[in-house]
Amino acid sequence: MRAVQGEVLEITLTTEEALPAGLMAVLATTLNTQGGKTWGEVPFVKANAKSLSCHVTPRHPGMHSLRATFSLDDGSTWVGDTVPDAFVLIDPPQVDGLRIYTLIPTVSGNLEDWAADLTRIAAMGFNAIHLLPITALDTTESPYAANDLFDIDQSYLTPGSRKDDFKQLQDYVANAKDHGIRLCFDLVLNHIGVHSKMARRAPDWIVPDPNQADGLKRARYWTSGGWRAWNDLALINYEHPSEATRAEIWAYMKDYVMFWASFAKETGGFVRFDNLHSSNSAFVRSLTRGIQSDIPEVAVLAEYFTDESTLLDSVPLWGLNLILATPWNYKFVPELREYLNYIHRVSEQIRYFMPITSHDSGSPDQEFGTADSTVPRYVAAALMGTGATGMPEGVECGELRRIDFIGRQARRSFDAKPRFAEFVRCVNSILVNHPAFRRGQNCQFVDGGHPSILAALRTNAEGGTPGYLVVCNFDIHSAQSITIDLTSVLGPDGPFRAHELLGGEIKVFTQARFDLQLPPCGAWVLEFFGPRPLHVSSAPSP
Repeated sequence: MRAVQGEVLEITLTTEEALPAGLMAVLATTLNTQGGKTWGEVPFVKANAKSLSCHVTPRHPGMHSLRATFSLDDGSTWVGDTVPDAFVLIDPPQVDGLRIYTLIPTVSGNLEDWAADLTRIAAMGFNAIHLLPITALDTTESPYAANDLFDIDQSYLTPGSRKDDFKQLQDYVANAKDHGIRLCFDLVLNHIGVHSKMARRAPDWIVPDPNQADGLKRARYWTSGGWRAWNDLALINYEHPSEATRAEIWAYMKDYVMFWASFAKETGGFVRFDNLHSSNSAFVRSLTRGIQSDIPEVAVLAEYFTDESTLLDSVPLWGLNLILATPWNYKFVPELREYLNYIHRVSEQIRYFMPITSHDSGSPDQEFGTADSTVPRYVAAALMGTGATGMPEGVECGELRRIDFIGRQARRSFDAKPRFAEFVRCVNSILVNHPAFRRGQNCQFVDGGHPSILAALRTNAEGGTPGYLVVCNFDIHSAQSITIDLTSVLGPDGPFRAHELLGGEIKVFTQARFDLQLPPCGAWVLEFFGPRPLHVSSAPSP
């Protein structure tokens, strides 16, 4: 199970037959005990003739154990398993409603410049900043090829400052916190620069490769054409045959993670694990357990690409709070619809972070054919997912090409009013103010499989209004029309009023079955008013 710190967790026990007289039940759990290392009890109460329930508001993030204990004689004697038969991962609160902006350090100037950008980023409604690795760069000047894992690159320091390196970083961290911005530090577990201090001083910590002139094995990545090597990245040897050396490597890399996580902790932020699918699984499990034990208020975001079965097994086991989703890989509407259904279907076990594009992918113009596609693509990523979204630097400006993050470059400038900044602010505001968009399994597509339009109902568990209709036209060339039938939702008697949240207008529909026409790359987000509850009869299909 999964829950969020501070939100009520309901646990229900259900029987096939009526509950016997004299039955009592207690939930034994490490939830809300000191450090999650002792056991406490929460009584179940009878909900109906065949079920018991209890409610807990988790106070501490991390992995917690659960088991039930029963009495059939009004509490005189008790029976129950001594081994926990259930576990719940409590996410820290920043996991809910994450809106993260990826800052490219190599093109963004120095720490003083980054601080100046906080106001601009916060004004667009972002509540977190993902910093690509800011460790000292190796000779290729890629943020993912570090020279020293415990040092900040000198190009990021403010010229002429009398403050030392990490005092400058601490000032930036404090400034981000003052702006309501959480920081996410990108960490690289698998590899290091081939000319790094580690490779020079402890070459036996690197996987050996007799085919390389320097004897160091290169990290690799998979493409449609097969495996290719990153020639600037040496592969760290987590499976070193010497137990003592292996322990040194593990301890060193844990210290590296905890060092940078300490800065994230100051903002209630995140660490991001790059390329986690290529990492040593035993080390990752040990590492995340250490985070949960020592700094549970820091959330873990992972770039982790593998099959669904492996995800369902490892994500809860490792305590990964958010996994990177890749909506830009689903360029056509039918496959994007299927992917969004998947995101909701697994949301009780896996929480996905779904940005419009990534710093590794192309820009919206490159991926989808026009920068105008930013509108439907960001609406889909933010309002058809489960509530965690974001974008890399430059998307708000309608950049035609992604920003190259390799190599120290002059600081880029921004227009006074970036093309999509107000639109982004509006979408992020909807995500903040309407909790229905931050839930899983409350999304049903009502577009009849339209080839160009996605139309999704989002149920409103909080009550008040019936719910929301999100409609996006992904056709970059032509307007598209669609007939929407909400009779089963709104009832037969109109008229029906709706607030279009992107533009602010009030729309009136005479009937529950109505036609919509959207321009190329157009989007509507309709909040319907009315006394009838919104009811979705079936769960999202796989």
